[in-house]
Amino acid sequence: MTVSVCIRRWGLAISGVLASCVSLMAQQSADVAAHVPPQPSRTTVIEGRQKDFRSYCTTGEGAKAFAKIKADFDEVYLSFPFPNEPVTYGDPDPKNRDSDKADKWRDVQDVCGRVSGVAEAATLIWVVTGEDKYLAKAKEFLLKSCAWHFAPDWRSGAVVGATDIEYNDEANFRLWRKLPLVYDQLRTRLTPEERKTVLAHFKERGDRTVAWIKAAKVEKIQRNSLDVNAESHPVRFMSMVGLTGLALWDDLPEAREWWRFAYVFYRDQFSPWGGDDGGWAEGNAYWRGTFEHAAFQDTLLAIGDPLAYSSQFWKNSPYFAIYNVQPYRHTIFGDTSNAGHFDLDPVVADYMEHVARVQQNGWFRAYAELCTDKRPRPIDKGLADLDRTYPTACEFLVRNFIASTRPLPPAKPLSELPPYRYFRDVGWVSLHSALGRPADDIQVTFKSSPYGSFSHSHADQNAFILNAYGEGLAINSAYREYHRSPHHQQWTWQTKSKNDLLIDGLGQKAQDKKATGKIARFETAPRYEWTTGDATVAYQTGQKEAGKIQRVTRDLVFIDQRYVVLRDRVVLATPGTLSWLLHAEKNLSWDGTNNTAFIRGDKAALTTQLVTPGVTWRGSVTDKFPVPVDPKYTSGEAGASYVTGKWADQSHLTLESAKPGTEFTVYAVLWPERLSSTPAPLKTALHDGALQVSRPDGKTDTITLTDTSLELK
Repeated sequence: MTVSVCIRRWGLAISGVLASCVSLMAQQSADVAAHVPPQPSRTTVIEGRQKDFRSYCTTGEGAKAFAKIKADFDEVYLSFPFPNEPVTYGDPDPKNRDSDKADKWRDVQDVCGRVSGVAEAATLIWVVTGEDKYLAKAKEFLLKSCAWHFAPDWRSGAVVGATDIEYNDEANFRLWRKLPLVYDQLRTRLTPEERKTVLAHFKERGDRTVAWIKAAKVEKIQRNSLDVNAESHPVRFMSMVGLTGLALWDDLPEAREWWRFAYVFYRDQFSPWGGDDGGWAEGNAYWRGTFEHAAFQDTLLAIGDPLAYSSQFWKNSPYFAIYNVQPYRHTIFGDTSNAGHFDLDPVVADYMEHVARVQQNGWFRAYAELCTDKRPRPIDKGLADLDRTYPTACEFLVRNFIASTRPLPPAKPLSELPPYRYFRDVGWVSLHSALGRPADDIQVTFKSSPYGSFSHSHADQNAFILNAYGEGLAINSAYREYHRSPHHQQWTWQTKSKNDLLIDGLGQKAQDKKATGKIARFETAPRYEWTTGDATVAYQTGQKEAGKIQRVTRDLVFIDQRYVVLRDRVVLATPGTLSWLLHAEKNLSWDGTNNTAFIRGDKAALTTQLVTPGVTWRGSVTDKFPVPVDPKYTSGEAGASYVTGKWADQSHLTLESAKPGTEFTVYAVLWPERLSSTPAPLKTALHDGALQVSRPDGKTDTITLTDTSLELK
């Protein structure tokens, strides 16, 4: 009775609300479809641009890249046989993957990369040349791939169906992100029966893909937030959901929903890994994955949708590379598959040129021009490494064509930018002494992130990395042969592999979004940049004794853009030991008589002196990992096609307090310099709460640092 009365009483209001909701939904639907072209093809080379694309690839800026793609295709792939359908290799759960199974997992992906890459290249060459042999090759690979299977019963043995997203999501990804776009170009050259075959397969693969992504609650994900777990792969796969929806707009009823799903995600939710500052919480190697999300933006650009690259994230995202990645190979925060190292590689440089055009930003171009990596640029690469590499050279060709109507802006000196940047959205602070001049630059990256150690992040709140004069010195010791390898889980994920602290030998909890840090301060003054990280919560997650951790903070001060002062403050409810950690590529030594560590690189050196009143250290240095790297990788047997870094042993310093205590204050002064064989003549002392630093350059600084103030004389 009560319900009935309520309905009668509020019926008019409810009707009004429903009408408003329906109107809003209709408006949103209209907005989503407002710029969808009326006729296919709607992706890759959209209808009406074919002539322009042919000119671009024959006499325009794309001629060199297209010629190399065509030459490689004629030599290698025109007669390339369609491969057998990949078969299963046992339990696909990543938690149960060992080294041999990782190889088989990658092998399936490589087959799919070749299949979709050949179909893509043949299609584009046909669009440009009109030659039937390329059309025939594209159709062959498209049609034969649409005979592959789903839902394999892997428990029964090696059976077909290994490219199903539920079994090998990366394999499915390599097919689904390209083949519908190939179809979009070829549809008028397929018979009705062929189209029926293709679309039946696409419906199954698309339905399974979208269901898998939605099961990860992508629709509930929020920008710059882990309130809903943002799984790395489902987020990365969103671009292909939208592009396949656009490609199949007239062919499958589901396609328009796929487009809406992705469009709304990019308009309202992207990126869960960062926000307006342009950061990427998973680190720079996974920031590189924004290329995939940029493919959706490029399609928006091609169809004239003003949403393309319009958010603050897209405007600021390139700065995350400029401030955190040097042209030389060095370590970075987060997972990276290139033997733990990263640099401004040719693909990143090409992307930076692209966004320079899109955003008309000369700093992006200047950064791209710093690239010294000798690997070929996409314009020169052709179809090399077609099995493993994406984006492919064909994708770069199309992307550059889309932006080619915009001029490449003149380069602007990076020295015009501030030498520091705080990526508030992800809790990273990046400091430089000579931004844009890597051979002269001292770079410090400090992290205390609200994203914790989740996904491809590590348990590294309050850790730092220091590169100087063209070389990594204080490094992030972090290899990943394959995801969840013993070394990856037991070393790379852990706080003990970082320039950080341990309490009673324990760090922060790995793979936990609750193991958070925060940047509590970022201040600049004429002579210094001062940032403070609070990792108290992160260390609480790693302790067995509840309530023990009362405070873990680290101040980092970059003085005169010349050297670094750290102040660690640790407060415990019950006595515990403190460990202070430092890692280097090689040649790390410890002198306990004057509490000095020394790192000697090939181009630069780092002298670090600790001032710790009341603390006696037990120091140990090792050049071995406690959990070795998989020997297949160190020998080059596995991973050789994509790894340019070296799986070398590294050096690790652990300083442990000789006695337990409840409060610790640790000062460390880090003085980088050009190559030296001996520690710098650095002298430090603490007098009445003030740190006195007698600098190797003859100057003396007195630093009074408290929780609320910093005085530098």
